[in-house]
Amino acid sequence: MGSHWTGGERIGVRIGDNEETGIYTIKVDDAGNVTVEPETPVYWKNTQTADVTAWYPADRSSVDLGFQLQNNTMTYVLHGTGTGNHQSPVTLKFTHQLAKVRVVAKGTAEVRNISIQHVPRICYIDEGIITGQETLLNDIWMLPVEREGIGTCWEASVGPDAEIKYFSLDGMDCDLTSSVTTQAGALHTITWTVNNEGTTTIDLSNEDCIINDDGTYYFSGTGSHAIRVTNGNPDIYLEDAQISVLSGPAINIEGGNPTIHVRGENTIETGNSLSNYAAGIYVAQGSSVTIEGRDTDDVLRVTGGADGAAIGGYSPALNSHNPCGDITINNVTLYAYASNAYLNNLPIGIGSTGTASYGKIEITDAIVHARGYSSLNESTPAIGAYSGVPQIVISGSTIHAHRGSYGTTSFADYIGRGGNTIEYQGGQIQYGSGSITGSTVYKYSYDVLTGSSSSDGSVTY
Repeated sequence: MGSHWTGGERIGVRIGDNEETGIYTIKVDDAGNVTVEPETPVYWKNTQTADVTAWYPADRSSVDLGFQLQNNTMTYVLHGTGTGNHQSPVTLKFTHQLAKVRVVAKGTAEVRNISIQHVPRICYIDEGIITGQETLLNDIWMLPVEREGIGTCWEASVGPDAEIKYFSLDGMDCDLTSSVTTQAGALHTITWTVNNEGTTTIDLSNEDCIINDDGTYYFSGTGSHAIRVTNGNPDIYLEDAQISVLSGPAINIEGGNPTIHVRGENTIETGNSLSNYAAGIYVAQGSSVTIEGRDTDDVLRVTGGADGAAIGGYSPALNSHNPCGDITINNVTLYAYASNAYLNNLPIGIGSTGTASYGKIEITDAIVHARGYSSLNESTPAIGAYSGVPQIVISGSTIHAHRGSYGTTSFADYIGRGGNTIEYQGGQIQYGSGSITGSTVYKYSYDVLTGSSSSDGSVTY
């Protein structure tokens, strides 16, 4: 969103009504301070205060906007003004004379090339002011850039008052439903949802989405009903999604082995009332789930219900515990929080509750914040199981493990198994037959009484 000088740019300068113009080179020091050095200087003609005009580019009468992708840089036209006299430096305030167009591509398709179609490519300029544009309409290829919080998007400078309606995405013509008229100095963001052929868009507004095949499914926006997987190996894309259900798991994997692709910021939660026994994402025994992003800028926040894991199993009744399948987490930032306990079936961040059996937990190249729970006499780990230690394999990751604590008392491991006043008092990091390599585990105790965590140090593997 911010523009800055990098040094070496040449600006034109004129003082007052004097027709003489100079050229100055921008200098930027290590602290980011900007000054100018004369290439062709101009001088004050008297001691009176005068307006100073400056512009960029210094010595051009037109700019061609069609080579931004080829030159790997955006085109800029700037006009600046300041007021002063010969005795003190003059501060010049520049404003953009072109508009910036940004395209954000969402969806399951991998977009590689985008161009804006049927817009003027040539802008005529005089001392940083756009005086006109060519009447011939042409294409402007956009530059792929990385933006924090967005990932890859495409940007290009476009002349002011241009009507934008037509694009080409990887050679496919796409029209806006209503045109955008550009404004100088403004950022115009356009979002396209581009899905591969065969992608099914999920609708969670009226009923659950039931998946029982190997298809590709896409969901973005808000939904109040669940996604249920009963069979198959589907690919489920969540992009800037918020799924919040009142009862039952928000994503219910009763069968099959889905891969959940995380794009952008996403929230998955089930109701936290004491009557809603559910995991946020339930993974039944014999099934598995893979949760993966493009990188750790992609975020998934999952919250479980009463006596339920954020991701894993849950306990539907007293002394009844649903077993948990395999859980794989790759290349994503994940928050997995247990939220409530009722029938002493203490929930967990990632893994299995109660005495139920558990599957393998594997975390690779991820940032994971996981939180267990606690009562006065029992506690659960952030990752693992209550009554044993699953096979846990962690590599290349940063883990923030919040074991459950009741006040200052906890009986659980940070990673591993839960504990109580009689059977087991933990405080370890365990991984069963698995391993932890190239990773750092930050240890915390989460106090259910205050809702706060205290740091217990860290371990690097």
